[in-house]
Amino acid sequence: MNITRIIRWMLPVGALLASCASASAAQLVVIEARAIALRPGAVVDDTKPLVLKQGQHVTLLSETGATLKLDGPYNKVPSTDQIERVDIKTALSALITQRQARTSEVGTTRGTTIVKLPAPWLIDATHTGNVCLRDGDAVVFWRPSSAKAAAFTVMPDDRSWRAQANWPAGSDQLPASADAPVHGGATYVVSIDGAESAVTVNTLPAVLTNDSMRAAWMAEKGCEAQAEALLNMQ
Repeated sequence: MNITRIIRWMLPVGALLASCASASAAQLVVIEARAIALRPGAVVDDTKPLVLKQGQHVTLLSETGATLKLDGPYNKVPSTDQIERVDIKTALSALITQRQARTSEVGTTRGTTIVKLPAPWLIDATHTGNVCLRDGDAVVFWRPSSAKAAAFTVMPDDRSWRAQANWPAGSDQLPASADAPVHGGATYVVSIDGAESAVTVNTLPAVLTNDSMRAAWMAEKGCEAQAEALLNMQ
């Protein structure tokens, strides 16, 4: 690696390298991979070349929350490619603004509005889309209006089982019952008084070591409202 490439890498991520002297600072986490035997949550050693063939793709996440999208053919140490330092809150705000602008162009429809969640690890039961959970966390559903009691139902998209509960008036949150085994990697149909939404659950890998990484992962997975709630806690 020549000095030009070293400087080019150090400029955008200098703060990361200065604050993290351990070997873990040179690790990148896989967010997405196509046509290659890498799974989301896998760690890529940034001191070794990454080989991608034609048609293969990988999206990597740094400890600053910045992402690097690589397409084959590729055979380099990822740190030789520039990873922009980003302000996660600013990037997420821009992403939400863009989505809302697209929504307003075609008219507001159920499931497209970005809601304001009171906490990051709640499943919005009123909008169709992706949701994110930490591995091992209890599942808690959320609704914005809690003035009235409501009949609540959750089932997998193949409708192989169904769990029902009464959502009490005055409560915006409802923990999943023992007969509702909601987990990552699956899609569920949830219903409040007959109004259905489909939510796809994504599990955050334990290798995400800070909230910038978690928020960036969540935004990439389409969990913008949760990512925004997480960053608002900082």
